Amino acid sequence: MKIVLSETLSYCIGVRKTLELTDRLLADRPDRTYYMLGEIVHNEHVIEGLRAKGLRIVQTLEEVPAGGVVILQSHGSTRRRYDELAARGLEFVDATCPMVRIIHDRIREVEAQGRVPVVIGQVGHEEVRGIVGQVARAIVVKTPEEVTPELFDGVRRAGVVAQSTFIEDEARRIVERVRALVPDVVVHDTICQPTKTRQREVERHTRKADRVIVIGSRHSANTRHLFNIARAINPGTHLIDRPESVEDIVLPPDATVFIASGASTPPELIVEVVRRLESRAPAADGKDGTA
Repeated sequence: MKIVLSETLSYCIGVRKTLELTDRLLADRPDRTYYMLGEIVHNEHVIEGLRAKGLRIVQTLEEVPAGGVVILQSHGSTRRRYDELAARGLEFVDATCPMVRIIHDRIREVEAQGRVPVVIGQVGHEEVRGIVGQVARAIVVKTPEEVTPELFDGVRRAGVVAQSTFIEDEARRIVERVRALVPDVVVHDTICQPTKTRQREVERHTRKADRVIVIGSRHSANTRHLFNIARAINPGTHLIDRPESVEDIVLPPDATVFIASGASTPPELIVEVVRRLESRAPAADGKDGTA
C-alpha cells in the first residue's frame, strides 16, 4: 500500500486562530463563563473538546445570562446579531475568520454602489447567512441551474461574492450564467486561497489514486466540497468523520490511497487514520506528504 497525503491538511489559518483564541480565553479567565453561539467550527470532535474545557453551547442569545461572554463563530454573523448583543448588554468575542470579514466588506461595497448583491453559496449555511445579513437584500444561488431569467428579472447591475469555501469551478460557471443575464456585473473573488489550494490538490492526486479518503465532518461545507470534487473523478472516494470508519473501506492489493481533510479536521484524527491504514498493510514505498 502507498499512502499519499495532501500537501494541505488539518486546520486552515482561520480555524487555527479561532481555536487558539478560544483556548486562551478558557485558560486565562476561568472565572468567566463563555458561551458558544452555534458551532464555532464544523467538527464534532473539536466541539466536544471545547465543551469538555467548559465552553457552553447555545443556539440563541436568550440562553445567555447576564455576565456571560458570547464567542461568535468563525463563519461570521449578521448585523442584526451585533445589534441584539448590544441591546442585551452582552459582552462578546468576535472569532469571525479574517477571510469572511473581507466578504462582508465586499458585499457592503456592492450595495453601496447601487448594485444587486449576489451571493454564491449554500442557503442556510451560517457563513452565507452572515454574508446576506450585511445588506438589505441579496440573491443567493448554489448551482448554475438556479441562475434563471425569472430570478434575475429586472436586474441591470449586480455584484457577486462567493462563500469562502465554495467550489471554485462551480462558482465560475455560476458567474458565467449571471453575466449572460445581467448587463453590468462586478465579480469579487472571495473563495479563500487555502480552499482553492485544497481543491486543486484533491483534483490532482485523486486521478492517480485507487482510493481517496476525505477526513472531516459531514456538517462541514468545505469537507463536503472536497468529497464531491474527488467523487466526481474517482468513485472509490470515501468521506469519514472518525478513524475507525477506515476499517470498513475495501482496499485493493497494492493500493495507492490518497488522504485529504477538511479545514476544521483535527490533526490527531488524520494521524490515527494513517496509523490504522498502515496497520492493515505496511506501506511498501512509505508515505508521501506530511500530516
